[in-house]
Amino acid sequence: MSQTTRAIRMDKTGDTGVLKMVEIPLPPPGPGEVQVRIEATGVAYADIVMRQGVYPGVKAPVVPGYDFVGRIEAVGPGVTGWNPGDRVAALTVTGSYAERRNVSAEWLAPVPDSIDAGKAVACVLNGLTAWQMLHRVAQPLAGEAVLVHGAGGGVGGLLLDFARLAGVTAIGSASASKKAAVEAKGGLHIDYKSEDVAARAIALSDGGVVAAYDHIGGKHLKSVSIKALRPGGTAVIYGGYDVTKGGKLRIGAALDAYVGGMLSAMSLFSASQGVVGYNVTSWRDARRAAYREDLAAIFALLAEEKFDPLVGARFDLSEAAQAQTALETAKVAGKIVLAP
Repeated sequence: MSQTTRAIRMDKTGDTGVLKMVEIPLPPPGPGEVQVRIEATGVAYADIVMRQGVYPGVKAPVVPGYDFVGRIEAVGPGVTGWNPGDRVAALTVTGSYAERRNVSAEWLAPVPDSIDAGKAVACVLNGLTAWQMLHRVAQPLAGEAVLVHGAGGGVGGLLLDFARLAGVTAIGSASASKKAAVEAKGGLHIDYKSEDVAARAIALSDGGVVAAYDHIGGKHLKSVSIKALRPGGTAVIYGGYDVTKGGKLRIGAALDAYVGGMLSAMSLFSASQGVVGYNVTSWRDARRAAYREDLAAIFALLAEEKFDPLVGARFDLSEAAQAQTALETAKVAGKIVLAP
């Protein structure tokens, strides 16, 4: 029997005023699906880019929500291995700013009951991104050093955690106000507003880092991240914040990104360096076993209290606009979470 659920939907693009609480139909879960009551969903920068209409493949009207943690309430035909009452998480891209939703069972990962919902959801989009960039993409060895831009944010903070657990030295670039948060996670802080980040990272790593994690893109990739690498190092680009700053497409920055992206293959070759892109949904879709294995590994470490993801702010689902504003203004260190 069909029912309804409350959700935050944007029927057009624009500022946070387009985010409206609505009642939407919720049919029974279809073949291969489960129905979940959501405990927490993360607020992602991708949600803001979607709201502005510049996220590839997503158009209004849409319910945002890149990930969730919740409990299964019903199981659709053909689903095996999952039962009502099971606590689960999933990377969904859209649809999770809601009290309930249907989701394909293939994207589910189990979540231990002992874990706080906010901390758990901080480890889905952000945690999976950080874990895979560290362990599957760049693969630094214990004793080596990496450079983490945005180290006071959700992904950056978890990169610091996972690097520490792997015995890797993490150098974190963040504002002065986030110095304590970076150092609390074992990172070596660089104030990007007052210091030459590349030069300081080279000094702190005794010659350059083996990996630089760059969510900014554009000229920043070449002038900071690649510049900070040692021979054999890799710059991992996983976003284009400079191009979509404030959730709006900046044409000038896009052109700079194109020009800055035309790196000399021979210069990289001569230093045995590389640049690689990482997109969490592409990895989820292409490497499904790794997606499930990595989420399970992250939740296992979280249950053992090996790290403590920073939840910077929690908002009610009805306060989605305020939550996105908090993210846009970059005043909050850590993950911002919605709880229905």
